[in-house]
Amino acid sequence: MRHIARLISGTTLFALALCGCLAARPAAADTIVTFTTNLGTFDVQLYDTQVPTTVANFLSYVNAGSYTNSIFHRSTTYNPADIQIVQGGGFVLNGFQIDPIATAAPIALEAGLPNLKGTIAMARTAAPNTATSQWFFNVTDNPALDPGPGNDGYAVFGAVIGDGISVIEAIGAVPVYDVSGTLGPTFSELPLLANTLEPQNFVMVNSIVAVPEPGTLVLAMVGILLGGGYYRRTRRRGAA
Repeated sequence: MRHIARLISGTTLFALALCGCLAARPAAADTIVTFTTNLGTFDVQLYDTQVPTTVANFLSYVNAGSYTNSIFHRSTTYNPADIQIVQGGGFVLNGFQIDPIATAAPIALEAGLPNLKGTIAMARTAAPNTATSQWFFNVTDNPALDPGPGNDGYAVFGAVIGDGISVIEAIGAVPVYDVSGTLGPTFSELPLLANTLEPQNFVMVNSIVAVPEPGTLVLAMVGILLGGGYYRRTRRRGAA
């Protein structure tokens, strides 16, 4: 009878552990995306709840593969009097050719979160509701990019997590060249690993992919392990 009671107890504990594991999963967890670049890989946590339109817009380009083999085409870190950003999301490198990323309709501005070091924000023109595919990382705190009197601001929609800021700093440390005479005015602050427009010298975004959330099966296995381990410990204590 004691063995039956222990078995029922272990089964109950497993059920509780499984239910608890499932219940602990956030109903709407923030999305994590992984940036893979030629200077390192890092993760970014997106602010799905705070700026849903901006995050959905960014993810639409991510899921379409639009950022695969794209480049960081602008860096302002050489000028200490300027904002300190590295910008991408506008162009892809096809061999020796730079092509613009095809864009969808621009989105409404959701500025409000501070442009702190390590955050990612949408780039836009001087008009507020013009962001499409381009984004930038703040290499330092940039309060001048926050909304204020006479300033619409720029929409922060995520932040680098873990030790990924070291990759952002490495990108910011790449020398900047004015190649506007060759490639046009957009490329007056182009980061290059060497002073030639060879493909290997661009700062590349090899890919950006969303990290899948744990599925129900994974959570169930965690529950099984938790419940089984607790049952074995209880059985050993009972045998003693």
